Amino acid sequence: MTTNIAVVAESLKHEAEEYKMLYDGLVSAKERELKELRDNYKPGSKLLAEKKKQAEESFNSSMTRLKVRAADSALTDIEELRKQELQRVQYINEPLLAKIRAVANIPMTTLELKAFADKIGAKGDYWAGRMLADIAERNGIEATEVGIESTLDTKMSILDQLTDQLNKILKYYGTNDPDERANVNYLYLSDTILERAKQMYGGKVGKLSDSQKADKAYFTVRTQHTDIQQGIAIANVLRNAKGEVKNMILCRLAEDNGISSMAAEFSGHMDEIADFKNGKAQEYREAQKALQNIRKTKNKAVIEHAAEQYENNAFFGSLLENEKKQNSFLAELLHGEPGERKSGTSAGLAKEEIDAITAGE
Repeated sequence: MTTNIAVVAESLKHEAEEYKMLYDGLVSAKERELKELRDNYKPGSKLLAEKKKQAEESFNSSMTRLKVRAADSALTDIEELRKQELQRVQYINEPLLAKIRAVANIPMTTLELKAFADKIGAKGDYWAGRMLADIAERNGIEATEVGIESTLDTKMSILDQLTDQLNKILKYYGTNDPDERANVNYLYLSDTILERAKQMYGGKVGKLSDSQKADKAYFTVRTQHTDIQQGIAIANVLRNAKGEVKNMILCRLAEDNGISSMAAEFSGHMDEIADFKNGKAQEYREAQKALQNIRKTKNKAVIEHAAEQYENNAFFGSLLENEKKQNSFLAELLHGEPGERKSGTSAGLAKEEIDAITAGE
C-alpha cells in the first residue's frame, strides 16, 4: 500500500473529527443513564451506588476502546508514510547522480537548473533532490524555484508534530482546562495546520520577512568564491527578488566593498548597484530609520509631518504604504480624522519628538 502526506492529513482530520463525535455520544449516553438511575433508585442507596459504578466502568471501557481505535487507524497511515520515505532515502540511483555531479561545480542560473532537473528526470528521487538543493544554494537560487522537496528530517518532524496533535486531541478533548479546550477545538489538526504541514512536507518553507529574505540572499552571494560565481549569484537573487526585498539586497551589495566591480558587471546589474553606492543606499536607509521611528509613535500629526519631510525620498512613500498594509493600527490612524496642527510643531508634540523621526535617529 502506498500513501502520501495528503492522504495522511485527511486520515488524521477524519479520525479526530470522528473521535470528537463519538466521544460526545458516549458522554451524552452516560449522562442519560445516570439521570435514569437517579430517577429510578433511592438516593444514597447501595444499589444506586453500584449501578453508578457500573455505568462509570462501562463508560471508561468504551472511551479506552475509542481512543485506541482512533490512534491505531491514524498511526497506521503515518507509519506507512514513514516507511515509504525511508525506502526512498535508501534507494540510490547512481547513473542519475552521476549526471548531476557532472555539472555540480558549474555556475548556473535558475532557468538552467530547472531545465537540467527536468531533463534528467530528477523529480521524485530523494538524493537527486538533495544534490540539486546544494547546487541551488550555492548559486543563490531558492529551492522552491526548482521544486525541491524537504529533507527526511523535516518530513519526520512534521509527522511527529501531527501525531502529537492527534494524541493531544485524544487526551484533552472534553477537558475543563480552558487553554487546552481552545487548542483542541480550534488549533490541533485544523485545516490551516494541515495545509501548512502539506506545504512544508513538499518543500515550501515558512514565510520569511523581507529583511530575512534579503539577508539570506546577500549571504548566498558572499559565500561564492570567484567573481563569476558571485556575479551569477547576484543575478539569481535579484531576478527572484521583488519589491522591498530587492532594494534591501542592493543596499547590502552596495555597502559591501568586498563585492568586486567585475562581479557586479558579470551579474548584469552593475548600474543598479552603482546607483545604490552613489547615494540610493543611504537614502533607503534613511527611509527605513524614519519608518522604524514611526512605528514607535501613536500620534497621527507626527506621522503626517514625517511624511511631508520625506516626500522627496524615493523610497519612503512605498515603505509607508507597505507598512500600512501590514499594520492595521497605523492604517486606521492615518485614515481617520486629520490631526490638528499648531504653529511651529505638530499638535501637542514637542519639537524633539518630531525631529527624532524626521532625522531618522
